[in-house]
Amino acid sequence: MDRNRTVATVATALAVIALAVTTPAARADDLTGTPTPPGTSTSTGSTGSTGSTGSTAESTSAETTTTTSTTTTTTTTTSPATTTTSSPTTTTPPPPAPSPVVISHSASATKIKDLQVRLKLAGTFSYGITGVYWSAVDRAVLAFQVGQQLPQTGVVDQRTWDRLLAITSTPTVIPRTTSGAQIRELQLRLNAVGRWPYAMTGVYWSAIDRSILAFQQAGNLPQSGVVDSRTWARLRALTYVPGTFDKHRYYAGLRPLVPTLASLDTRCRTGRVMCVDKATRTLTWVVDGKPQTAMWARFGRPGAETREGTFSVSRKYEYVISNLYFTPMPYSMFFSGGQAVHYSSNFARLGYTSASHGCVNIADYAQVKALFFMVRIGDKVVVYH
Repeated sequence: MDRNRTVATVATALAVIALAVTTPAARADDLTGTPTPPGTSTSTGSTGSTGSTGSTAESTSAETTTTTSTTTTTTTTTSPATTTTSSPTTTTPPPPAPSPVVISHSASATKIKDLQVRLKLAGTFSYGITGVYWSAVDRAVLAFQVGQQLPQTGVVDQRTWDRLLAITSTPTVIPRTTSGAQIRELQLRLNAVGRWPYAMTGVYWSAIDRSILAFQQAGNLPQSGVVDSRTWARLRALTYVPGTFDKHRYYAGLRPLVPTLASLDTRCRTGRVMCVDKATRTLTWVVDGKPQTAMWARFGRPGAETREGTFSVSRKYEYVISNLYFTPMPYSMFFSGGQAVHYSSNFARLGYTSASHGCVNIADYAQVKALFFMVRIGDKVVVYH
């Protein structure tokens, strides 16, 4: 019996050795290191890489077949993704559309003058405003385009013209919605330079546009057709001399402009002062070198002139009657004997067609009332011509 057991043992051992020699060795998975059954694919993503390791040949064969099938399916699914991956295509944008020409060599003389004026303001044209388009204009246009980093076409196209308008335009001072008084002042000033033959209505209508454009063309100004600050400054300079009576503002019904300190008498530049200027027919209230408000003033008639010099306010009366002329003198501020600054209804009604008996008359009731409550006894009064 022992002999039979020994023979069986030797036979089993030989069978095991034979199986080991004929069966391929297992190898580790490339990614995980997990042992893979012999004959099984190690492709990434294979579902059979960690499958069952049955001991029979049938199990091994079935597992191998299943794994191979799965691997083939996986490869087929992932292959298109790899094929469709490509680098992005660079598209060159189309060139910008050409900008239309606004002012050509054959444009009207007035249009070419406008161009020359604006190029001169931009600093690229230094010749006379002739209304003739010549080579210097070409060079000025090109220089402007270079300086403004515009396409260097050498012609006044829409881009160039828009930029030129933008840098040579100034804010509008008097639009159509401005008060009637300011429009009346504009009409008075246009009339003074021969550009307004109509009535002073205070109404802005089409004739004003035409007058403004004609004034700009004649004066070599940018032809905006509106009262911009450059046009208004030129018109005012032609119709008003600094240091004189601004009759156009007065007859338009507007208050005088507050003057600069430098334009006032040196005695008015310190302290609290009622600064009375006979030349401009104004009274300016100044506090510590800062002009606060200005109002129209009227003075004494020949033989009863308003005295000039430096004075101080000696007394104040909110309402008083003149002892000599028996006329009311509201908001009186006396500075030299019986002469005072006060409101005058006569001045408000008749203006400069009449005169006072020596006092400084103020026609604006609201202004003189406010001034009365600001002025103190002892404040300075300077009257000069």
